[in-house]
Amino acid sequence: NTNALDVNVASDGPVGASCKTVTVNAQGASGADITVDNASGGVTVMAASTTRCGAVIKNNGTAAMRCSPSGQTPSATVGSLLDPKDTLILGLEGQQLWRCFRTTGTSTTAGVDEAVP
Repeated sequence: NTNALDVNVASDGPVGASCKTVTVNAQGASGADITVDNASGGVTVMAASTTRCGAVIKNNGTAAMRCSPSGQTPSATVGSLLDPKDTLILGLEGQQLWRCFRTTGTSTTAGVDEAVP
């Protein structure tokens, strides 16, 4: 598990050296963690952005959740499983819209850090 987004990448790396700003919880109310419940189609935790260099999606709650990019619909059985305190690290695939869905009867929260130019 990791709790930080490293934006100090080499200039020959996959995301380039121009990525120097981190945006936290852009989809959350006033930057707060995003509540992930069982909304049909999943909860959008990260909107699509062609300028995003990378991102992390963290499960900051106490229940498991599944997350998936556009083109897949997360559900209790579909998507990348994130147990409490797990982190999904994304490179350029983080440019897609990402949605999450709780896997139990209890909602959880997602924290999202996005690296942008």
